[in-house]
Amino acid sequence: MLCPLCNEILSKAERRRWPHHRRCPRCGTEALVSTEANAYPEDYFGSTTSKFSGLAGSARRFWHAGRAKRLAALTAAAREPAIYDIGCGDGEFLLACRERGFEVHGCEPVDRPRQQAIQRLGCEIDAAAFQGASSRRYDVITAWQVVEHAANPAALIEEARDHLAPNGILAISTVNLDSFQARAFGPEWLHLDPPRHLWVGSRRAVEKLLLGRQFEVFLGVWNHLEFGPIGYVDSFINLFDSRRDRLLNCLKNGFPRAADKCLWLASAALTPIAMMLSAAETACGAGATFELYSRHTPDVASRLPLRGADVASTTTDPRR
Repeated sequence: MLCPLCNEILSKAERRRWPHHRRCPRCGTEALVSTEANAYPEDYFGSTTSKFSGLAGSARRFWHAGRAKRLAALTAAAREPAIYDIGCGDGEFLLACRERGFEVHGCEPVDRPRQQAIQRLGCEIDAAAFQGASSRRYDVITAWQVVEHAANPAALIEEARDHLAPNGILAISTVNLDSFQARAFGPEWLHLDPPRHLWVGSRRAVEKLLLGRQFEVFLGVWNHLEFGPIGYVDSFINLFDSRRDRLLNCLKNGFPRAADKCLWLASAALTPIAMMLSAAETACGAGATFELYSRHTPDVASRLPLRGADVASTTTDPRR
């Protein structure tokens, strides 16, 4: 079995810390080796109209609006720039982009969220990446929390590169294996998310993946408040709960039972501590998740990827 990021042969040694993963000896990526038949049950997608509702839904729209605003600023010279979102889910991000003047396109392989996106946007959404217009080029291609679901992330990046317009932007986000919370909680870490996340790697390993496909990262953003606090809270709950990631599931589907309401109260009490811990790990360049904004630069292969101190954080970025 090869590492999905660097193609090194994965270690076969038994490792109690990550019982369902194998570690890459070169880049440290953890690759999932045990899978389940139904990785995406119905409750994974929330309601029939949106993945999240209530306060969680409002927060999600806020973060999507921030990303759309950032991309609008980066493409300000273009008139109605075209954007393609790989794994667009229920279409909330593309809706925020349309409100910023983008011509929106996207794909979503799972039928339920694809239908949600079609209903929300009133336009066709591909079932496979770039299915609708294989020769079309886009000013921006995005893949938010998608690459870790791909068995071959290099092929996904290369396909995106082939559909970018000259000077186009590829923006991706994923989880960070080098985060403090990943190290603290190990297999109970929320963002490990088995069996959906087929691998988890470090930020540096993902930057090298882009570098090897002739992309140069010009901006990095830590998703401090969006994914950090819930990572700490739900991972802590996972240490004692028989059902994995219960809080995240309740944020999608509500808190109908008494036990769920108790969970909500406990989570609310833990959140201020989790926010401080998330701020601390972000300040140290070890946040739970991150975004990378890059452009295709054929001569970039001889350069080194960015380090944590060279990139922006959501705690300080004025465009957020």
